[in-house]
Amino acid sequence: MAKLRGRGMSSMNYPIGMNLGGDPSQALVHSNPSGKFTVALSSIDLGQGMKSVTRQICAGAGKMGVESADGYQPGVFQLSQRADFIEVEMSVDTMTRRPIINTRDEPHADRSKYRRLHQILGDSNLAEYSTALKVGTTWLVLRLIEEDAAPPDAVIAEPVRSVHEVSHDITCKKPVRLLSGKTPGPIDHQRIFLKAAQKRFGHEDDQETRWILNQWEQVLNDLEFRPETLSDRLDWAAKKWLLETYMEEEKAAWDDPRLVALDLEYHNLNPDRGLYHALEASGRIQRLTAEQDVKKAISQPPQDTRAAIRGLCLDRFHDQIASIQWEKVTFKNGFFRHELDLKNLFDPDEISELRKKVQEARNPGEIKSST
Repeated sequence: MAKLRGRGMSSMNYPIGMNLGGDPSQALVHSNPSGKFTVALSSIDLGQGMKSVTRQICAGAGKMGVESADGYQPGVFQLSQRADFIEVEMSVDTMTRRPIINTRDEPHADRSKYRRLHQILGDSNLAEYSTALKVGTTWLVLRLIEEDAAPPDAVIAEPVRSVHEVSHDITCKKPVRLLSGKTPGPIDHQRIFLKAAQKRFGHEDDQETRWILNQWEQVLNDLEFRPETLSDRLDWAAKKWLLETYMEEEKAAWDDPRLVALDLEYHNLNPDRGLYHALEASGRIQRLTAEQDVKKAISQPPQDTRAAIRGLCLDRFHDQIASIQWEKVTFKNGFFRHELDLKNLFDPDEISELRKKVQEARNPGEIKSST
């Protein structure tokens, strides 16, 4: 803890990745995976929505205090930053009546083939492990939904209430009532989805799929039997360790207002002041990436994505671009416009082919999309 002193209690000039001031729009991460248009939103709600209710035991970032319509309750540590602000299961709104699943379907692709899941339930994670589990398990559950293999016995009777209750129980053991009448704890609720994913995808010879399945299972086991070991992987566990260590050294209690300041400083993005960065620098947080790869990714998107095409167009023809959207690049040539259509461009081989065309083109007019 001594290495962290001097990092958390003065004014901040860097962005903070969370908020405790009653503005819930600041304490979240939007996730926007795309899926097949033929999948009904009701199926997404029953699958991904239900899984997200208990996902916070793995992907919560931790928060001091409880915020509700009745006001702010100090002295309580909970799993999730975002849970207090969830009000309904599904809604088109994001600033009022905040939902578990947002129904704003803007696929940024061919609407007849794709739909976009817009989730606003996620926390502002800094731990790479938490982020990997959050994204990876979401991907596997969406695959289960697309393949009509999502577990039907995992439907929660009162999802919104359960979001709050799960977050407020840092033992991760408070029962969640299902429509079936069963009452598993959040860990066992996650295991329902894990077992379905293992059955469906466990045979696949894919490194990322194997990693997600293995680590998902490991974290759930650690949550049940060895929760104290997770402070090097999960944000909420790391933050809890940090606060408890400070309390022990300073003879403080959970209602000490300094803990709220430390909570905020955990998310300070200034690497010289943020407490998460201090934990990482001291070796208390596991990393999954190398620093040079992170810096490279700032300017070089994955080469098998549409982002690579958009970036390459900017590099080669920036002075001839009128606009760039997710699904198209519009080039200008006097009064004429030429659009590069990307809305169906998801196949890695097709992306590679188009990237080669952009690299070899002498002007935008020579670029023709194969989609």
